[in-house]
Order: sequence, then C-alpha cells, then structure tokens
Amino acid sequence: MKKILVIVFLLLALIPNAVSAVPQENVKAAFVRNDVLWIKIKEKERKITDSGYVRYPKWSFDGSWIAYLKSAKEGDVFDLWMYNLKNNKHYKVKENVSDNFQWSPYENTIGFQVLKNLFTLNTSQLGQFIPAAKNIENFSWLPTGNGLLISTKKSAKLNSDIILSKVTLRKNEKPTINHFYTINVNENEILVSTSPFKWSTDKKWISFLLYPTASLSADGNTLSVLSANGKTFHRVDEMLREEAWFQWAPFNSLLGYISGTGREATITKKLKILNAPTMENVAYTPTGFVDRDLTWQNNRTVYVSRSMESGEGLLDRRPLPSLYKINLSDNKQTQVTAPPRLFGDFRPQVVKNNLFWIRTDRKNANVLVSPTNNMSESIWIKNISLGSSYYEKWSWDEVFSLYSRR
Repeated sequence: MKKILVIVFLLLALIPNAVSAVPQENVKAAFVRNDVLWIKIKEKERKITDSGYVRYPKWSFDGSWIAYLKSAKEGDVFDLWMYNLKNNKHYKVKENVSDNFQWSPYENTIGFQVLKNLFTLNTSQLGQFIPAAKNIENFSWLPTGNGLLISTKKSAKLNSDIILSKVTLRKNEKPTINHFYTINVNENEILVSTSPFKWSTDKKWISFLLYPTASLSADGNTLSVLSANGKTFHRVDEMLREEAWFQWAPFNSLLGYISGTGREATITKKLKILNAPTMENVAYTPTGFVDRDLTWQNNRTVYVSRSMESGEGLLDRRPLPSLYKINLSDNKQTQVTAPPRLFGDFRPQVVKNNLFWIRTDRKNANVLVSPTNNMSESIWIKNISLGSSYYEKWSWDEVFSLYSRR
C-alpha cells in the first residue's frame, strides 16, 4: 500500500498543474459582496465594512490602503473613504466624490474630484487636502507621480477647444499648472470632456477618449492617442465609454481596444490592435462575433471575452461570452473557457501567470482563476455583487479589484 501511495505521489509531482490554480500569496483582491467591502489575501476572506453601499475599491501602489466609494444606499451621493490594512481603520476623505479617484503610481497619495475641483491627499497627512486645480473635466497622474494631467474646456460652449495641462505638485508650495496640448474642436462638433488618461508602458504615448454630451456618449466616443512630447495627436476610432476597453500592451506602444458604436455591447464590437508609432491598426474579431472585454498577457498574447453577435430579442436573452486567447503573431485564436449554459465569462485579467475572470448568469457572479499555461479553472471568490450593466456592457471594476506586488 505504501508503495502505491509513493508511486501516485511521484506521478502527481511529474504532472504540472494537475491541481487547480491557487494564486501566489502576493496577489490579493478587494471586492464587493452584498454591497459591502471584502478583501481576500491568500485563501482568507475578511469583511471590511458592515453597512452602506460600497463601490469602486482601488488599491494604493503598495497595497497597504484601499480607497472606495460609499453611500447610505444605492442612488445616494458617494463619499470617498480609505481603509488602512495595517491598523484596520477607515478614514472618511470627502463627500460628493466622482468615481475617478486615483492613487499615485509611486506613493500613497490619492487624487480625486469634487464636482470640477481636483484635490490630492497624502495618507501621512490625513485631513490636509491640497487643492490642485479648478474647473477641470478629468485627470490622471503623470507616470512620474510628481503631478497630474488634467483636461479643461476653453469656454462653456459645447464646441470650444479642450485644453490639456500638466499640474506639478511641489512640497510646501502651491501646484503649478502649465499648458500641454490643445485639442481643436470644429464648429460643428460637440466635445465636452475627456476620459482619464492612460500612458503606454514605454511612457511615449497617452490614450484617452473624447466625450460628446452624455446622451451621445452612450453610443460613441472618440478614442485618441497623443505622443508624450505633445507633438503628435490622432483620433483613432469610435468606441463605447468603458475605460477597461482600451489597454496598452505590457512592454511597448501597442494599444488594444474594443471598437464599435451603438450602446448595445452585443453588436459591432470588435477587438483592434493599434501600433501607435506607425498608426497601423489591425482587427482580430471574426465575422459573426463580438468582443466585450480584453486583457494583455504579453506583447504577443491577448485574452478577450467573446460571444456570438446578436441584435435580436431581449438583451438579457442574448448570447453570453466565453474567453478566447489570441496569438497576435500568427492570429491563432483559441477558446479557453466553456461556461455552463446561461453563464458568461467577463473581465479577464492576467496576474503572475494566472488568468482571473468573472463568471455570471446576470443574477450571480463568481471570480474564477486558472494558470495560463494549462487551463484548469477553479472558483477563487464566490458570490460577488454584480457590476452595473448598460445594454450588456458590464462594469466589473465597480465591484472587483486585483492587486499584485510590483
């Protein structure tokens, strides 16, 4: 009997990934369950808030803080809160904060908007808000972490130009604001704002959306790229207002995005890859399908959430997606998940050679994980709250956030 057990043990040891993936210990998650905040570190889950309505958990750069929005109930105005994992304390930051609040990429300083006013706050000086800029439309941190890029309108006219400026933060001094680039808006155009900004990993390019009015923005926005030196600007394509739908590759200036106008996510939505320096643009979604989420594994591999294209019948009866792996070198495309009937797989993310995603039947949702080199899926987190759905475009960042130590 002992010999048999030894043989079995040796065989299992020789078979890689025979057991379902368990994320490495430096991968952790903040998530919303029953509308309150939870965290998962290693295999231990812990409830962080006991009441209220929580959305948009976001990790600080070092994983020691989580910022989140909280209101008394769904539909109320959000307040910004921060939670310190080390001392297990919550701190209320400010009331009436928009969902674009961002941690600095290099220190525990958060930037956030109250109406059109931009503030920063360092966790070492809680309560000491620094007014950074007024009358802004949107912002993001500069890659260096020493300032922010903001967008403003030249005037109140809908067709006025959009001004991009850099805000430099200086210790014990007022921030300085310098013009960076002007986006010219034609007389017959309506462009009122921008999305937050995303830098390519080589720091040479910036991607963002140009927004028309709120009603028009539901059907189409202009994906744009701007060189980091402010000399080259291109309007690339039309796409929905979903920040997770445009992402830079891990090591160069390739931009992956889901193109297509019309608010329904089940029609006309196609994965495209843009080479920013050459402006070469390649589509990868086969005819008859739509892609509804994406993530990069490396510069040659992209995962997408893909379903059959359908514009017929009720939205909640249309096909739900599976995950596909795309090799950009040879355009080999492989289905890697097969969810049960009436379930779909969304929001793939690759962290530490593990693929994470969310599986839902539109009523319930779980977080799944699998090693990327040998798909063997398992449930990592059960029963998270649903992200909001707008014409089958699901916003999962509202309820789930991964952190991996850099």
